[in-house]
Amino acid sequence: MAAKENQGLQAVVIVLTIFLLLFVVGLVVVNNWRKTAIAERDASRTELNEANSKVAKAEAEAGNYKNWIGFKEDALFESLQPQFDEDMKRFGIGDDEASKHYKTMLENVFEEKEKLVKNEVNTKAEVKSLKEKLVALEAEKDARVKEHLAALEKAKQDLADVQAKSKQQYDEISAKNNAIAASMEKDRATHAEAMSKLEAEKSAAKNASDKQERMISKLQEGLPKVDAFAQPADGRITWVNQRHGKVWIDLGSDDGLRPQVTFSVAGEGNADAEAAAKKGSIEITRIIDGHMAEAQITSDDPKNPILTGDRVFSQVWDRGRTVGFAIAGEIDLDKDGKDDLQKLKNIIAASNGRVDAAIDDAGKLEGDLKLETRYLVLGEYPDGTQARDQAIRDTWNTLSEDAGRLGIETIPLDEFIKLMGWRVDNRSVVMGYGSRAEDFPPEKLGEQLPRKTVQPAGVFKKRTPTLTY
Repeated sequence: MAAKENQGLQAVVIVLTIFLLLFVVGLVVVNNWRKTAIAERDASRTELNEANSKVAKAEAEAGNYKNWIGFKEDALFESLQPQFDEDMKRFGIGDDEASKHYKTMLENVFEEKEKLVKNEVNTKAEVKSLKEKLVALEAEKDARVKEHLAALEKAKQDLADVQAKSKQQYDEISAKNNAIAASMEKDRATHAEAMSKLEAEKSAAKNASDKQERMISKLQEGLPKVDAFAQPADGRITWVNQRHGKVWIDLGSDDGLRPQVTFSVAGEGNADAEAAAKKGSIEITRIIDGHMAEAQITSDDPKNPILTGDRVFSQVWDRGRTVGFAIAGEIDLDKDGKDDLQKLKNIIAASNGRVDAAIDDAGKLEGDLKLETRYLVLGEYPDGTQARDQAIRDTWNTLSEDAGRLGIETIPLDEFIKLMGWRVDNRSVVMGYGSRAEDFPPEKLGEQLPRKTVQPAGVFKKRTPTLTY
């Protein structure tokens, strides 16, 4: 029995030993697996951190790229793609598909600008050369005049010598006078006959020429007349709110429009906006979208109100470029006797225009006319005797001559302001000893609607005194 118990105990020990070995081996395996899992986890975290760093770097670079090309950092690709396609259509005209990139377009714009600058420099150099040639021609003319005067003096001296000699030959000539007189009488008859024949031929030629001119006039009447200087409208009115005096137009930020720009309004039916009848004027108050803006009606006619579809145009604002102007003479917009030159400059600047040439405080010329100057705006020609008045007159003459030489149109100040759609808000009269009643003419009131006989709802009723009897 003792031997069997020892054998059982030994079996138990052996089993326990085997279980202990298996447990130790399991622990070793589990520990190795744990270390491998920890290593893989650390490697995954390292890869994740590197991936996050790359993503953050890529997002930062993408944000920088968006800022560089003029978009917001948080703009999505879905919103950038239509804008990019539109920019390629507007500014990438004529470029192949491989060259339609913002950098390529900027390089093209820079090259065009350089060409324009070079053309301007060449033009000024050519004008300077022409002036120098004109001075040289004037000098040559004076030299020739002096030469001709000297020749005239010599001719007078020769004439005197000839007269002295002719006096000696007078007797011989007198003897031949009778023969010459007879010959001249014959020549007169021949000349009269030739003149009569020539007058008849001249009359016939004139009649034929008159017939040809009438035929040409008839043919020209059937030809359409094309105005090469017709100005198309800048935009159209898309919505009108007459109650609040507001309109919307189809121009916006993408067209380079900004608040305070003024437009004249004309109806449909005429290709030339300047020749169309003016219905009123508006002033931009708010830019809504790339091709939408809100404007305030500054003037209109109740009998011919501003409607949807009417056209708007301006002499100063032009889509996508800055228009240049020159100013000559005294500028007084509200007729108060004070200089309003700076105010006119501000009006032009508010409509995205620029002033190429004008007078300074002393009346001297500042700037010069350019080939692309649109108008020379003429104010009042001063008639005073002060030094500034004389300087303004000299500037007026200089700018007018330059405008005529460069082919720049001139326009009176009142017409220019009217075409811009700008309205002078006040009418000032200088008070003094010379003031007259004619300085305050009556102004026509607007159309008044008939008053309602029924008290409107919600309106405070006027009190009436209580009867005391």
